[in-house]
Amino acid sequence: MFEPVRFLRRGPWLAALLAIALPVGAAELSPADREAAEAAGLENLSDLPAGRTDPTPPPGLSRGSLSNFLLIPDSTADRIMAFDPTTGNLVNADFIPADPTNLSTPKAAIANPSGSEVWVVDQLDDAVQRYGASGYLGVFAPAGGVNTAILDNATGMTIHPNGNLLVCVQSGANGNSVAAFDSTGAHVGNFIAIGSGGLAGPFDILVRAADVLVSSINTDQILRYDRTTGAFLDVFASVNNFPQQLFEAANGNILVANFGGTQNGIVELTSTGTLVAVYNPIAGGGYRGVYELPNLNLLVTTGNGVFEISRANTLVATKISAVSAQYIEFVASQLPVGLMEFGVE
Repeated sequence: MFEPVRFLRRGPWLAALLAIALPVGAAELSPADREAAEAAGLENLSDLPAGRTDPTPPPGLSRGSLSNFLLIPDSTADRIMAFDPTTGNLVNADFIPADPTNLSTPKAAIANPSGSEVWVVDQLDDAVQRYGASGYLGVFAPAGGVNTAILDNATGMTIHPNGNLLVCVQSGANGNSVAAFDSTGAHVGNFIAIGSGGLAGPFDILVRAADVLVSSINTDQILRYDRTTGAFLDVFASVNNFPQQLFEAANGNILVANFGGTQNGIVELTSTGTLVAVYNPIAGGGYRGVYELPNLNLLVTTGNGVFEISRANTLVATKISAVSAQYIEFVASQLPVGLMEFGVE
């Protein structure tokens, strides 16, 4: 597999990729260049159809009618969308309205431990941003502002049971690690050390009851680590060839949103890493995010939208199209739906 994150994403390689992508259009990009753009946080032009029209949310949703959401960044519009965690339907396309000043390629949005804020990790801006009911609140991590010696090309994140924020780091001096931040956003070292177990290109992290899983895009693997210490345990599974978001299903199986390769689609593994199936009913593929709905169908994201698919490998519904959707995160929050003061004035 092409190993894009080992190049300088702001150097000659990036300029060369843009020179290829912009005049030609990504429909003609090679799979390697498409994956390189994805790894660097650049939008894939073939995944950005024009003429986006946000569907009208279903009737009966009013301010404060839901306290739980699925938050999904739209990295083209630099905004955060909200979806119903039961149906997967769109609730608010502009839960955090477009904020190109502070967002460039938002990858994931989670609630802070108290549920009073939303934290957004941005792949190009190299920071975890804070949003509250009054709007943008500043950089949460690294404390003090952007520091590419700590976070550079940041992707997946989660809250560890000890309260620390864990963030996957692709590039720079701290690349190929999972950085840890305390409740103030201060860097407290790496939960997973640089290159531990062969980690190269960590794109998401999942904390389970007994261990931690990390997707490693440059080794085409899911790696397993100690839940308390972050020490490497073993290779959980191999996935061909760009594993992104990880999700633990109700039955304990692991769902992997896989962006490319021969297993392009949603890869389902047993709790011990044995392949169950690959689901790929969406034209164009390029899967980024996955979440299991209560009906056991899967809500998934690609550069073309948010979709519900079945384990029978069928497309059930298109929730929103013509958006560049990223990771899907469940948020138990008291932040009201449709509160227009929430976001950027």
